[in-house]
Formats: sequence, C-alpha cells, structure tokens
Amino acid sequence: MSDETSQAIVTSVDDRGVARLTISRPEKMNALDTEANHGIKAAMEEWSKRDDVRVIVLDGAGGSFSAGADVVSINSQSTANGSSGLDPDQARGIISAGSELARAVRSSQVPVIASADGPAAGIGASLALAADLIYTTKRSYFLLAFINIGLMPDGGASMLFTSAVGRVRANELALLGEKLRAPEALAAGLVNGVYDDRPALDEVVDKVAAKLAGKSRSALRLTKSALDAHTMSGFEAAIERELEGQTELLQSPEFQAAIAAFAGKK
Repeated sequence: MSDETSQAIVTSVDDRGVARLTISRPEKMNALDTEANHGIKAAMEEWSKRDDVRVIVLDGAGGSFSAGADVVSINSQSTANGSSGLDPDQARGIISAGSELARAVRSSQVPVIASADGPAAGIGASLALAADLIYTTKRSYFLLAFINIGLMPDGGASMLFTSAVGRVRANELALLGEKLRAPEALAAGLVNGVYDDRPALDEVVDKVAAKLAGKSRSALRLTKSALDAHTMSGFEAAIERELEGQTELLQSPEFQAAIAAFAGKK
C-alpha cells in the first residue's frame, strides 16, 4: 500500500487497486481551501491514468464529508483588496477551482465512490454528487447552502441534483437552502445506501470497492462512458453557466456582507 499525507488530504492505494482520498481538515469540517482543491484534483488526475488503480473512494475525516468552500479563506482574499472586495479574476478563479474538482471526479476512468459521513454542503455536496456511487450514514445530509450567502450552486450542482431528484425537489433545495437528510436523500434516489454509523458505512464501502476492483477496468470505463452519455450530457453546460453566474455573485455587496459576517462569527 502506498500512502501520502498533506495538511489537507490523505491518500492511499492498496494492493487491490482501491485508492482512497480523505479530506482531512476536521477542525474546519473539511472545508476546501486552495491546498485541498489542488490535492484532490492532482490525485484524481493521477489515479485516472494509473493501470493499478481500479476504484477511488472519496471520504472526509472527523465526522464530516465536507462543509464546502472555506469561506474564511475567501474572506481573506476579499479583505486583502480593501473595500473593493474580490476582483473578477479572483472571483472566477475561486469558482473555477470548485468546477475543476467536479470535472476531475466525472472524468475519472475508474468508478468513484463517495463515502459521506456527516454533512456534505456547498461544493462538498457537488463533490459527493459527482461520484458514481454514494453511501452515507443516517446522520449525513446534503445542503446547497449557496443561496444563504448570496450565491448560486456550482461544481455542477445545478445539474447533478436536478438529474437525481427532479426539477421541483431540486428547486426546493437550491432556492430555500434547506438540508436534505440522508433517509430523504435515499428515498429521492440521490444516494445508494444509508447506514447506522461510521463502522457500518466503512464496511459497505469496502465491500463495494473490492467488488469493483475485481472487474475489468476497460469494461468499467466503457460502461461509465455509456451511462454518462445519457445522464450527464448537460454537465459541462451547467458548469459554464454556474461559472458565469458565480463570478458575478462573488463580487456582489450581498456576498461580501455575508462572508464578512460569517468570518466574524468564526
């Protein structure tokens, strides 16, 4: 087994070909900063090219999958510009980073499993939903929290959630910014399974990963591609719409006020 660790992520590949990436910022509920974004994208791209990697598991440490983008980090970039807030290039760069995470997951040549124990919010929800298979614990929930701070869904979420739960339910989640708890997510067809606790989740995910690792890598790749042609055809268009909208919203006075208030509470 090979292992690598940074301050933001922990990665490993075992002798079965199961690669695991754990977001490891538990003190921040695994909020994604620049280091985490770069680490996830780099690992996904490397593993997708390696013949010995047969399946990828995305996970979060400390009882959260990911709380989304690190708003405190974004606020630091904003305040560095004084009263002017984020400039267009900064805003576009922030959203592009999240978009590239979702793209890296979707472009993987091997199946990706999201093991979501606890909250998956904002771009964290997009990251989980970009996976091919999604398993959770009973205490998990998904939250498109963007609207609550003057933003819109990104990372492909406007398409990923709509294709999974339907237009009306996706509207409710995106426009009201309310939690979708794991049992409801299962009933809505958003996840594959909900388990009592973390040990039960780990056991199931390991069994599913081992089963996938034993199958033909080429057959898995072509099957993923065929399924995506029908279910993910709007993904890139959604990414581009979100990128344009979020770039505008990140520069808005409403967002600047929201992140300043959030950072102040922290």
